[in-house]
Amino acid sequence: MNIRLAEPTDASRLTDLAVQTMREAFGPPYNPAELVEEYIAQAITLPIIEQELRDPKATFLLAESGSELIGYAKLRRHTPPRQMPRPHRQGSPLEIQRIYLLRAHVGQGRGQALMQHCLNLARSQACGAVWLGVWEHNERALAFYKKIGFERFGFHYFQFGSERQRDYWMLKQL
Repeated sequence: MNIRLAEPTDASRLTDLAVQTMREAFGPPYNPAELVEEYIAQAITLPIIEQELRDPKATFLLAESGSELIGYAKLRRHTPPRQMPRPHRQGSPLEIQRIYLLRAHVGQGRGQALMQHCLNLARSQACGAVWLGVWEHNERALAFYKKIGFERFGFHYFQFGSERQRDYWMLKQL
């Protein structure tokens, strides 16, 4: 597996990957298909991904196996949640906004490699911590983040299509 920075020319392939991983991670039996499609139409379109790739505060990492895109991560610099403990707010914490692999590649150490790449990138940018939000019902992701050393520090509500869902905030000190 190769991990590299995304470029604007990757927008179409990244959009296709993001749509597929969203359906796999949050579609039936976890959510009704209509709700997932509603969210995709609102948040994962080619124009939106093209705009996100141009955002100077965002960094996309692409995981490839041969010429196939198999996963991605989006990291973003911005103000951390107010719930984040004050000591961790120092040192420019970085959010891992998205990290997804195609289902066929889950459980093979590739997610851990992609996460390690995210953590190394944050360290290279002198970030003191990273944080992320994870759906409260995503047991597999919660266990994965806990194994890597993330700890819960609060929650927020996330608009997923027409449904408001609760995400846990999780933090890892670097």
